[in-house]
Amino acid sequence: MILNISYQSKSQERDINVHVGLSYTFWESLKMGGSGSQKLIINDCHEIFDPYLKQLHSTKYCNIELRPKGIGLRFRYKLEAIGWFIPYTTLDYHHEDFSLKIQDQLTGFFMNLKASHRNRINLKFMNKMRQLAG
Repeated sequence: MILNISYQSKSQERDINVHVGLSYTFWESLKMGGSGSQKLIINDCHEIFDPYLKQLHSTKYCNIELRPKGIGLRFRYKLEAIGWFIPYTTLDYHHEDFSLKIQDQLTGFFMNLKASHRNRINLKFMNKMRQLAG
């Protein structure tokens, strides 16, 4: 599910919560050691994201939010915030030291990401995602 989340309505928020679950509360996130990823660079993506990511020549960044039933990948397009929400049941990901490929098996949409500033992908975050995805 790809949505413009700049100005969320109650119905849009309800749809996201049904799709991937409610956001973790501050205390739940604190107990988990955080529920968000580091800043990631978008290397390549499915053509459905082209209107958002292929027009500008600047580097595109995103981050991933863990939720109880899925993940939310968020990035900026001009002044808008775009969210891609994937339930764990259809999530497929491949992780290496410096790169991460995320794919929705149901739709076939994908994004190839890499860590920013020559960092490695955060292993603690990947372990949390692996545990939640089961």
